[in-house]
Amino acid sequence: MIPRRVAITWLQMVLMGVLVYSLLLVFAGRTAGTLFSWLGFGPDESIDTSEVRDYLRLPFMVLGAVMAGWSVLMIQLVRGPLREGSRWAWLFMVQSLVLWFVLDTGMSIVLGYPTHALFNIPFAVALGVPLLSLRSSAS
Repeated sequence: MIPRRVAITWLQMVLMGVLVYSLLLVFAGRTAGTLFSWLGFGPDESIDTSEVRDYLRLPFMVLGAVMAGWSVLMIQLVRGPLREGSRWAWLFMVQSLVLWFVLDTGMSIVLGYPTHALFNIPFAVALGVPLLSLRSSAS
């Protein structure tokens, strides 16, 4: 079991990393598009035009904005109620993480993007391990 203080710090660091990544999606949309293409998530070669890449900046930016909001909320939960041992904060974070993982990973597999499904695993582990460690201390 991970010490409570370590788990809280771990969660904050991971969530800050997610926040930075999210802001990059918003403010460096073109770079994000290149990164997504490099990871195998970009448009199919048959439709990979400058117009399609320009359009895809919008979903990258929207995704980044949603992720930024989600990560800021999670950081606040970790720094406040979760640090204090709140059971409801722990439940909300676990439920949010599980819902995201099941939907995002499931959709990726169903649509034929297993690379994206694999991309989710490190995030789930990085957030899940400290949350599981905090389970017994959440009252």
